[in-house]
Order: sequence, then structure tokens, then C-alpha cells
Amino acid sequence: METSLDVGAAALRYADTLSTGAATVTPHVLADWGSAIVEASGTYSQFTSGGGSSSQGTLSASQFISTERRFFFELGGFAGGSTHSDGTRTGEVLANGRIHVPRDNKEIFLGVGGGRTWDGVAWRNVLLGEAGASIDVGSSNALVTISPTIVNDSIKYADTQASLSHKGRVADVGLLVGFRAGDQLTTLNANVRAWASASAVMWMTPRIGLVVAAGNYPVDPTQGFPGGRFASVSLRLAQQRRPSPIPIEPATSVSLPEVTAGPAVAGFATLRGAGDEVTVRVNAPDVRTVEINGDFTNWNPVKLDPVGGGWWASTFQLKRGKYQMNLRVNGGGWIVPPGLLSLIDEFGGTVGLLVIE
Repeated sequence: METSLDVGAAALRYADTLSTGAATVTPHVLADWGSAIVEASGTYSQFTSGGGSSSQGTLSASQFISTERRFFFELGGFAGGSTHSDGTRTGEVLANGRIHVPRDNKEIFLGVGGGRTWDGVAWRNVLLGEAGASIDVGSSNALVTISPTIVNDSIKYADTQASLSHKGRVADVGLLVGFRAGDQLTTLNANVRAWASASAVMWMTPRIGLVVAAGNYPVDPTQGFPGGRFASVSLRLAQQRRPSPIPIEPATSVSLPEVTAGPAVAGFATLRGAGDEVTVRVNAPDVRTVEINGDFTNWNPVKLDPVGGGWWASTFQLKRGKYQMNLRVNGGGWIVPPGLLSLIDEFGGTVGLLVIE
């Protein structure tokens, strides 16, 4: 379970005609059970111009179905909507299916979906397609997607987006660029075919970060939202952050009860090879990804490779000694591998003590 709350301010310019500022509150919750994910978020905005306000929220869920082959299915649903002080409301309910084909640190996926959307005047039918590819390099991720969309058989367009994200030791950054081909909506001043945005979270403590973001975005034909520009700054209060590396002092380390790794992780082991080679193995059947980080990876996440029988593995050069590490599955929270001694870090989190003999 991951939770966060952003409290801040934003400057907005809608359709290049209306400028305003707003105080915003944005809660976010993500629950991951390995084969299923549920995510919810919302934003309340109090505008400076005219004293108006708006609230919007989204809820999404996905169920992942593994196969004996090297791909898996995803069945998902999405619901969202907004309400505004002038009485207007919007809504959207969609269902979709995807097939994912992972290969080492890369993945391609294809999907289709459909549903209904409300633009404040009438319900409309929506048909969606999706194709994309991603690659992970250390703690960085690059993603490209193409999403053709048909609204009520009258509006047809395709959005192409590319994003790059990086999670560092003290800051997380993200970049996004997009381009739209197809129909535009002149009634919403939809003259923007290209857009871009950038964001950064600078972590002052493992649970408190400063968030800054700026960019522009296109019109949303499905719900009738105009495009616009934005710049925002907020304070993020998060449930947890990745543990920071600290020197191990065995004489003063505090021992905790063993932290279990959850039902998705059934075992953990290390195997010594030639020289300083050590293979780290995690038994986690029916999951999509397994990652570890530690002082021997500079606390950068490293994906393990599936090696059969529910096992995931990767080999590192580790001399004899003591190391700190954690693991996570399916991009969830960092946890202590089963069987390792738990230590309290300087931020009150836990790390596992790995001894290589």
C-alpha cells in the first residue's frame, strides 16, 4: 500500500483565454497485491478568480492473469468524473484488456477498450486502442504509447506519447511529450496538437517532498475539457520512501522481528559462483517483476530475470562482507527479503542484512 497527499498551488491558463490560480489538495492511494492493483486519486481546487472550485477523482483497477508462456493478460476498469461550482459535471466509465510481452528489462503491450463518457450535455460512446513499449535501465524508465480513439463515430484521433522517468536517491524526475493526429474540436479552442510537461519531486526526508511541475496539455474530447497550460508547486506527504544507505554497525544494530515479504515472495537465497560472483535468487511465482536494491547497487533498483519454476535471479560481484538490501515485486513497496535480519535505518525504515561468507 502506498499513499501520498499533495498540498500546493497552481497557475492555470485554459484554452489560451482564461487565466487563474488555484490552491489544490491531491490525495493518492495505490494498493498492489501482486496479481491485482487498485489505484485512486482526486484533486480539489479552489480558484482565485471568481471564488469558484472544482473536484475531480479517478478510480482504476487491474487484474493480471499469468500464462505458462512468456506473456500475461491484464483486465482493467476505469471510472472518473468531475464536479464544478458552476454546476457542470463530467463522467467516464471504461473497461479495457491488454496483453503484455515482457523480455528482460523491456516490454511491449497491446490493448483495446471501450465505455461511456459524459461531457455535461450527453452520454457518448468511446472506443479505444493502445500499443506501447517500455524499457527499464537501472532506476530509469522510458515508455512510448499510441492510443487511437473514436468518440461517438464522429471524433477520431490518435495520441502518441513518450515519457521518461528516473527515481534518484534524493529526487524523482519525469518528462512527457505528446502529439495528436486526427480530429480537433474548435468549440473548445483545441488548436494544440503537441504538448509537453516536466515534473520533479525533491525529497527533503523519506516521507516529505517538494513537487514542482509545468507544461501544457491537449483538449479531452471524451469529456469536453479544454486544453491549457499549467505550473504548480506543492508539498508531498508520502507513506514511505526507499531506505537510504547507512553504514552497518553490528555492535549497535537493533534487531527487529522478522519482516515477512508477503504472499507473493515464497523464498530468498544466494549462490556463490566463481571468484566474487554471487547470484541472488527470489522465489516469487505468478508475479510480473521482481527488483532488488541495496548498497551494492548504489540503491538503484535492479530487475531480476525469470529463470523458471517461479524463481528470479541476477548475478553480482560481491566480496565477502555485510550488505544492506531490500526487494519489491510488481513495483510495490520495498520489503525485507524473507530470512534476512531486519535493521532500523536512520529514517525509521527497515533494511535487510545480507551476509556474504
